[in-house]
Amino acid sequence: MSKRATGSSILTANRLSDGRAVFLDFEGAWNESIDVALVARASQEIAELEARGAFDAAQNLVVEPYLVEVRETEGRLMPVRQRERVRAGGPSVLDDVPGYAAPETARVPLAERRTDRVLEEAA
Repeated sequence: MSKRATGSSILTANRLSDGRAVFLDFEGAWNESIDVALVARASQEIAELEARGAFDAAQNLVVEPYLVEVRETEGRLMPVRQRERVRAGGPSVLDDVPGYAAPETARVPLAERRTDRVLEEAA
């Protein structure tokens, strides 16, 4: 992973099976909703997220995982960069595609997004 974030970060990638933007959640699964993304705040946690992304990429679950710097605002995660805000919002041109269904939005309080539980399971 070549992109390096500082501060609070989440891990994103594209799912290999369908190309959708996904985010690593606190259960260790790749989820389409940024609202359930696992937040790493310390450098060790960030390094562990990168290792998890590299592992899942090697298992052909995702492609090109990388860190995204986020801010926590009013109980929601907001990517710092505009590009990542667009990716987190989901496809912007699929509303008129037959059969397209928007992903369900799952809400998990920020306090419950703990890196240590997921990262221990990955070890």
